[in-house]
Order: sequence, then C-alpha cells, then structure tokens
Amino acid sequence: MLKLAANLDWLFIERPVAARFAAAKEAGFHGVEGLFLWQHPLTQLQAAQQKYALPVVLMNAPAGNWQQGERGLAGLPGCEEAFRRSLAVARDYATGLNCRQVHVMAGLRCEALSLPAQHSLLADRLRLACDVMADAGIDVLVEPLNPEDMPGYLIDSFPLAESIIRKVGRKNIGLQFDIYHCQKIHGNVANNIERYFPIIKHFQIASVPGRHEPGTGELNETWLFDLINKMNYQGWMGCEYKPSTPGPESLRWITPYL
Repeated sequence: MLKLAANLDWLFIERPVAARFAAAKEAGFHGVEGLFLWQHPLTQLQAAQQKYALPVVLMNAPAGNWQQGERGLAGLPGCEEAFRRSLAVARDYATGLNCRQVHVMAGLRCEALSLPAQHSLLADRLRLACDVMADAGIDVLVEPLNPEDMPGYLIDSFPLAESIIRKVGRKNIGLQFDIYHCQKIHGNVANNIERYFPIIKHFQIASVPGRHEPGTGELNETWLFDLINKMNYQGWMGCEYKPSTPGPESLRWITPYL
C-alpha cells in the first residue's frame, strides 16, 4: 500500500504549523514532509509530531536566501561556510524529528564557472553532505526541477541527476523522483520510473500542468501508483501540490489509499 505524506509547506498552509499536523492526520495522511520545517522551533515540531503520531519522512536543508532568489547552496561557489551551516541545521532538525531523508538543493547555474566545474563543485558538496549525515543514518536526496517552474536550476534533468549521484558515490545518496517535474521535463513517466527505480529513495506527486491534487490533470496517477506498488516500492509518496479548491474536495483523491 502506498504511504502518503502531506507536504506541510504546500497543504493546509492557512493554519499554524502544529495545526497542519492535525489537519494531515484528520485527512488520513500517513506521514508529513516539508521544505522549510527548520523555520519553526524544533520543540514545536516535536510536540506536534508526538501528539499526532505522524512521522516526518523528508525535509529540505536550508537553501540560502530564498527571498533574494537563492535556490540552494550545494552548487554555488563562495558559500562553503553557509553550506556547512545549512547541513548542521538540517542534521539537527532531522535527528530531532527522527527524519531519515534530507533534500539538499543544488542552487542555480553560475556563469562564472564552466558547467563541468560547477557540476564538480556540486558533487564535492554533496559528498560532504553525505558524510555529515551518514552517522546519523540520514540519506541525502537530489531532485531534478523543471526549467519552467525553476529557471536556471543546476539539476534540470533526470540523466544529470543520475550522473551526479554516481559521481558522488556514497551509499546514502539517492534520487527524489517528483512525477510532476518528470512529466514537465521528459514526459514518459512510467518508463522513467522503471529506468531510475534503483536509485529512487522518495517520490513526490502533483498533477500536470496545474500542480494540483492527483486526478486533475493529464496524467493517470492511479495507474502510476499501481505501477509503483507492483515494483514493491517501500518508501514514501510526498504530496507536494496546490489544492485546486479550498475545501475537502481536494483531499478526496486519497480515500483509496487510506
């Protein structure tokens, strides 16, 4: 059975963070994930997690100054100390929440470096991230992002993500496979799931093109979920989408998976 995690930075965002845990539990989600969980006091998150008995299955490491356009630090030159601090924060929060997966964002293309040089820097930083997280039992994830939603993002294709993962060469690195981004970048989602399945550690879902809940776009998510189940996937499916309506209608799609 597919294990669904509500992304608390996309769902229930009109509520305080503790109430988002409550809403996720009430809706029937099996766990939660988030992009910016480190913006909230760790003790507050721990209390909500314990009260509602929901595992935190994925979080992002701090990704630089988001308001000023930074989208990750791992591939950016000249920010070694900031990157190390982001890893320390992520490790502290992940350890405190018993979260075993951290997405480390690569950042944007820097024209001051050649592309091979920036990819090499990214691999070195991800290797460091893996080493920092390893003895806490935490996996480091990388995710390709489509250029329409994230212009200039350094990891902009699934073959590139695979190449970087192979280059890093650590056991605790893997692919965060977002079905929405795959469809926007490459299409052919089912074949890409099968191709990259050996390195996939986490899935995410949103409809295409609207990035709403499954069942509201061009993909047959039910068929894809069945395929993933048949492949004996044991991980989580993060629900990182914008609800198409403010009411409970946007949650009805999860009923078969409860």
